[in-house]
Amino acid sequence: MNFLLDNPLTTMYGPYFLVLYGFVILFTLMVLGYIKSGIDQTEHLPTPAIPPNPDPFEIAYLRGGPNELARSAVFSLLNKGLIEIKNDSDKSTIKPILPPGQLPRGLAPIEDLTMRWIGGGRESGDVFAKSTGLVEYLDSPADVFQNKLESQQMLIDSNAENGFRKWKKIALLIIIGLGVYKLAAALLLGSFNVMFLVVFGFAGLIIAKWISTMPRITKRGKAYLERLQLAFGDLKYRSQAPYLKSDSPRPLVQPAYAGVDPLLLSVGIFGGSILAGTIYDDYNHAFLRSQNQNSGGSSCGSSCGSSCSSGDGGGGGCGGCGGGD
Repeated sequence: MNFLLDNPLTTMYGPYFLVLYGFVILFTLMVLGYIKSGIDQTEHLPTPAIPPNPDPFEIAYLRGGPNELARSAVFSLLNKGLIEIKNDSDKSTIKPILPPGQLPRGLAPIEDLTMRWIGGGRESGDVFAKSTGLVEYLDSPADVFQNKLESQQMLIDSNAENGFRKWKKIALLIIIGLGVYKLAAALLLGSFNVMFLVVFGFAGLIIAKWISTMPRITKRGKAYLERLQLAFGDLKYRSQAPYLKSDSPRPLVQPAYAGVDPLLLSVGIFGGSILAGTIYDDYNHAFLRSQNQNSGGSSCGSSCGSSCSSGDGGGGGCGGCGGGD
């Protein structure tokens, strides 16, 4: 016990220990950053070619994870006239157009699952509810997309991310352990001038958390999203134009792109923010409301969606893409 309170660390002059502690924190952060940089080495890989029949749901999942997949599935049904969204003063509801229990034929598997989840009607906030939400209900197709995109090196490999978490814990333990040990020893020895020690410790922890935040999307995945957004930039405006609010009636039927509705493809690539000012404004309002109601949860939990090509966390405005720990 005497050695724990009487050794070079505990008896070291305060300013000298702060220099040592700062060096330990800096070295730990540098090692952590170096390990993180080795996880994503896809910048030199060729950017994948755009497939002849792009899947809007897969693109939405790449851009924003399970939450964007759920949003895109809801919009797909809304765009097909199978559901309606009503925004009342206190809540937003999603209701089927067809009678309860009657499912339309010819739906994609994700659309079929979404219709079954909606049932007789749901509130928009239920989409992101834990355990019972649409996000959880679409786990199976989400896992398929996750595995496929990981194999194509467009999403960070789950095993590599789990391995990095171990290094993150070690780094946090070093910063916390050394700081708490010196703090406890100082207090037991009657020294209460520990403010700078506490500041150093908290600063080190905050920076370590920031450095160890892992993006979902690899550099290759970001490059692919940028390629999609560049290639379909014109489609974004052409698909949106027929749905802009107007006093004069206009035909809404558009030619499909490779068998996919162009507006759904645009939502998959750019997010629901492209629907602003269109007849689908209720869709955005519903998810913005659920975002405000669930503001204590994930930053990407229920926003209306936008481009997430940066892949480093939640996007601006009502966009978002999942960042990792």
